Amino acid sequence: MSARRKLLHLYETFLIDCDGVLWHGDLPISGASRAIKTLQAYKKQVIFVSNNCGKTVDQIQYKLKTLLNIDDIPKKNIITSGVSTAIYLKNKMNLDSEKVFLIAQDAFKQTLSDHGIQSFGIGPVAVKDSHDWTNFEMDKSVKYVIASHDPYFSYTKLTEAYLYLQENNAEFIAPDCDNLFSVSRTRRVPGSLSVQAALSAVLERKPKIMGKPDPFLFELIQKEHGKLSPDTTVMIGDNYKTDMKFGFNCGISTALVFTGNSKPEHVPSFERKPDFVMEGLGDICDDE
Repeated sequence: MSARRKLLHLYETFLIDCDGVLWHGDLPISGASRAIKTLQAYKKQVIFVSNNCGKTVDQIQYKLKTLLNIDDIPKKNIITSGVSTAIYLKNKMNLDSEKVFLIAQDAFKQTLSDHGIQSFGIGPVAVKDSHDWTNFEMDKSVKYVIASHDPYFSYTKLTEAYLYLQENNAEFIAPDCDNLFSVSRTRRVPGSLSVQAALSAVLERKPKIMGKPDPFLFELIQKEHGKLSPDTTVMIGDNYKTDMKFGFNCGISTALVFTGNSKPEHVPSFERKPDFVMEGLGDICDDE
């Protein structure tokens, strides 16, 4: 039986990563649209699970429509590490008196705001010298520091985050721990882990991870969609360290595609092999 037939026969719920599986930036990956439509035709439950907190749920929904011509995905079927972080914070922090120092992109700030969470730190900042840091006034309401991919990351942001973590004893949070992300099929660039590593090096502690591979995302999915049977649920992604380990941690099946981070030559070094490997998501409809 082909991988396609096994997947369609064995599983009812498909958790699918986005970047590196459905698209590279604003370019759709060949076969992805047809694969999703095949799953829909077979009445499968499709849930998109992304570690990209740099996109809101609305933005991902828009990309599904404009890039893949899929316009019938409800918002509850899209969950990001940004959403999981916002839910975690909303259930823990005092929304009226506590704030977040945020190293991230605009979309993440919007996600937090949608959940009633106050944050600051987005965008470019002025360079500070030692005199500036000596007289730097701490915002005592900052109880959380979030470190993610930020094109404006700098020594100034690193230092400010460090001070809040060290002097305010703020909680250190990361929406994801992706070391790289794909911008094309052949090129990868540093991801959120590069920012977190800089902070971890001076703090000597690591952040709490809110996205894949942590099972917290799976718990949120089950709260929204009811308890999913591990025997009939599969995680499809391009990153062994996040997507496949997420599947392992959640006790569900895994399928690795080679259109993003992980490549065929990496497979022999994996300590645990995925249940399926495919050239791309389009393999789901390869023999139709």
